[in-house]
Amino acid sequence: MNESEPVIRSADLSDIKRIMALEEGSIIHPWTSGDIETLITDCNKECLVADLAGEVVGYVGAETVLDECNIGNIVVDKDRRGRGIATILMDNLLNDLKNRGIKKIFLEVESNNAPAMALYGKTGFVRYGQRRDYYGQGKDAVLMSKDLC
Repeated sequence: MNESEPVIRSADLSDIKRIMALEEGSIIHPWTSGDIETLITDCNKECLVADLAGEVVGYVGAETVLDECNIGNIVVDKDRRGRGIATILMDNLLNDLKNRGIKKIFLEVESNNAPAMALYGKTGFVRYGQRRDYYGQGKDAVLMSKDLC
């Protein structure tokens, strides 16, 4: 397999350790292994991983309620960022959600996270609000959404 062509698949319980490593290396307040287990096993949640030659190098997690969805986290290994893996993950998630009848997707992103803001803009998300100090003092969240219908 080519390094630039990850296989996107549903996460399974054997992926928890690697997903946790991605979280802990990238997110200030990482999810717990229990949170990740629930993300994988709950039928109202979805967790996709980007697999390169048997190694999980990225993941995205989302929760659905009726015909809406909230994207929780999307993380790519620091050494593999900038190669389109997050875009591939997001495109696969959006296709899966649309096929499940989801009509609207929400997310929040730290206002100074330029790469994430660019990804979300590129995949059709639009800003609809802001939460002051959501990520800590002086760290606002930008609220974004996307219609799938």
